[in-house]
Amino acid sequence: MGSDYVVYTSSVEGGSIIGYRNGDQWYDSKGAEVSDPNLLVGSSGKVTPYLTEESARLYSTGTPFNVDAFKNYKAQVNFMPRVAFSFPISDVANFFAHYDVLTKRPQNGSNRFDPKDYYYMQQASSTPGIVNPNLRPERTVDYELGFNQILNERKNAAIKFSAFYREFRDQLTQKQIVSAFPRSYITYVNQDFGTTKGMSVEFDLRRTGGARLNANYTLQFAEGSGSNLNSGANLATSGQPNLRVTQPLDYDQRHTATITYDYRFGSGKDYKGPKMKRKKDGNDIQLLQDVGFNLQFLVGSGTPYTRWSSPVAQGSNQRSNIAGSVNGSYKPWQFRANLRIDKNVQLTWGKKDSDNQKKANLNIYLQVLNLFNRKNIQTVYQFTGNPDDDGFLTSPLVLSTVQNLNSPQGFIDQYGIYANNPANYNRPRVIRIGLQLDF
Repeated sequence: MGSDYVVYTSSVEGGSIIGYRNGDQWYDSKGAEVSDPNLLVGSSGKVTPYLTEESARLYSTGTPFNVDAFKNYKAQVNFMPRVAFSFPISDVANFFAHYDVLTKRPQNGSNRFDPKDYYYMQQASSTPGIVNPNLRPERTVDYELGFNQILNERKNAAIKFSAFYREFRDQLTQKQIVSAFPRSYITYVNQDFGTTKGMSVEFDLRRTGGARLNANYTLQFAEGSGSNLNSGANLATSGQPNLRVTQPLDYDQRHTATITYDYRFGSGKDYKGPKMKRKKDGNDIQLLQDVGFNLQFLVGSGTPYTRWSSPVAQGSNQRSNIAGSVNGSYKPWQFRANLRIDKNVQLTWGKKDSDNQKKANLNIYLQVLNLFNRKNIQTVYQFTGNPDDDGFLTSPLVLSTVQNLNSPQGFIDQYGIYANNPANYNRPRVIRIGLQLDF
């Protein structure tokens, strides 16, 4: 055993040695690895560390902790290099690559120390939560390699290919510190990890004859041990080993595509829209002068969710077993179109050809979000995979629920309305009319 290993004995006062611990790895008295520290319980019925004489005296008298047991946080220095390369191979083609390292401190208050958490640790009715003020910064390492190529002699059309790989290290998650002294507790640790890898293709047509087009497609795979700092809460509170299994992350959207078409009719000699002769002087009237529109199409595959093996009534505390694997099922695809029509009006005030003359631009616009009013699903019930039916009304569970009610049919009708929650869908069509003044 190493000199810094923690020694565990049969009782707080001493006794025979029953095991050792090095970090999260436990050993029995003979040095064999032990997966469950609860196997090393002594006469006290729990795993007890070997205490110094002074610490044992304080513990026996009920003193919750000694201030000398804590140490000050040591400042950390984060090195975040950012390197980018570009290799032109001709006047119309270019290779590029970059490497970035980003770090961030926890921002949710999970690193703020409060001595009261330790003081009342033994009085908690359930496994207490203790803040960890010694968390390391979360790190993201980003790699990208790509190639872009101009497609024509006018140099107004180009295509770009890129591949990317991102590593998420030291991500926060909840963990149960099993057989800690004087009792087990839950805290945040830097234990989760994840990766995002994929490729993207982008086509860009610069403005030609009033039109501009941009289209891109991204294929992405996001996997890791946890999607956020609380995704491991159930595992931590269940008393099971703190396993880390790679699985699809909550934001694992495999396919995304965006097409944006923008057209400007222009004005003056650059005008490209319909005209009408003015009877008074025969000059042309540019009917759509300084008018333009932008049409955007967004397509995306569904994100993952965990399927349940049985229905659960809404509002109850019941839980269901997992059917398949965590985040093993996917929600439906989504499609959304947005339209914006606008017109620029040039405003001037003050004396003409004077230094005091002021100019401004007034943009009048009509914006329509979700143009075709599609019901894009953002949340589904984990048993049925549908946004409007959780499967409870068609299960045998409903019989035991409604048999003693005054109006079983009324309950069924109201429950169906309640289950069809509008929050399970993205917002419907939204129309906005507005003014924007730039000066």
